[in-house]
Amino acid sequence: MFRLYLLAALFLVAYGVMLYRAWRNDRSVAELFKGVALIALGFLFSAFTRSMLAYEPLMVLHIAALLLYWYAVALYLLQRRILLWLLAAPLVTTGLFFLVAWYFKEA
Repeated sequence: MFRLYLLAALFLVAYGVMLYRAWRNDRSVAELFKGVALIALGFLFSAFTRSMLAYEPLMVLHIAALLLYWYAVALYLLQRRILLWLLAAPLVTTGLFFLVAWYFKEA
């Protein structure tokens, strides 16, 4: 379990370095806040993954969507390219989770 926390900490430090380098290049506070918000939203989506354990196929899809999300965040921080469909992927799987839970009345 300690290795998982260490990996998460290294992950956060890597994204922090990318965020700092992106801010250093253009000195835009709005872009800095956008990057921080994307990273915070990514951690929120990552924390929600544990709730999806009841629906394993949907959880696997959510984990794949999370990988795409983190790739899109890195792409934004390094190249300032926004790929909305990749950033919205975990939001879609979260919405599907609530839709399935509502359908089966388990939420």
